[in-house]
Amino acid sequence: MKNANLKPDSMLDRTRGGTAAGALRDLLRLEQVRLVYEQLLSSQLIAVLNAAVFVAVQSLVIEASVLIAWLAAVCVLALIRIAGVIAFRSAAPHAGQIGRWRFFAIAGAAVSGILWGSAAWLLFPPMNVAHQGFVAFILGGMVAGSVTTLAPVFPAFLAYAVLTLVPAVVRFPLQQDYVHYAMGWLIAVFLAAVIVIARRSHEHMSDMLRLRIENAELTGELHATREKLRLARQSGDAGRA
Repeated sequence: MKNANLKPDSMLDRTRGGTAAGALRDLLRLEQVRLVYEQLLSSQLIAVLNAAVFVAVQSLVIEASVLIAWLAAVCVLALIRIAGVIAFRSAAPHAGQIGRWRFFAIAGAAVSGILWGSAAWLLFPPMNVAHQGFVAFILGGMVAGSVTTLAPVFPAFLAYAVLTLVPAVVRFPLQQDYVHYAMGWLIAVFLAAVIVIARRSHEHMSDMLRLRIENAELTGELHATREKLRLARQSGDAGRA
C-alpha cells in the first residue's frame, strides 16, 4: 500500500471543524477509494485481455455477432472506467469530496458485474459441457482476482461478485442433471467464500489505513509542538539579549 498520499497537515486542515471520529472516517474512505482507483487501470487491461481470450475460446460454439457485441461492451466499459481513473487523478479529491468518487467506483463495479454475469447466459452453449465449464472458470477467476482490487471499498466488491456469479448459479441447474446441479451449488459456495475473504481483507486493510492516519496525525501534532517550542525558545533568547 502506498503511503505517499497521507499528508496529515493538508488532510486534517480540510476536515477541521468536524468531529474527530467523522474526520477519521472521511480520511479512511479517501484512502480506501484511492486504493481502488490506483488499481483500476491494470485491472481493466486484464479484464479486456481475459474477455478477448474468453471470446476466442467460445467462438467455437457461440455466434460471432453475440461474441463481438459482448466484447465491444467490455472494451467500452473498460475505457469509461479508465477515463474515471484519469479524472480522479486530475481532481485529486480531498476527504470531503470523496462521496461521489466512491459512488462511481461502486457503480462501475456493478455495471462490470452485470456485463460479466451476462456471459452465463449469452456465452453459455447448452450442448457443450466443456465450454460451459470454461464459463464457470473464467467468471470464478474474475471474481477471485477482484478480491485484491475491490476489497478496499467492500460494497464495490460485493456488487461485482454477486452480479457476476449469481447468473451462473441460476443458469447451470437449468440444464437439469446432477453434474450441473452440483456446479451451480459449488459456484454458490465459492461466492459465499470469496465474500467472507474479501470482507476480512477489507477489515484488515481498513485497520492498517486507520493506524497510518492516526500515526500521521500524531506526527503532525509532534511537528507543530516542536515548532512552537523552537519559536518560544527563540523569543526567550531574544528577550535575554
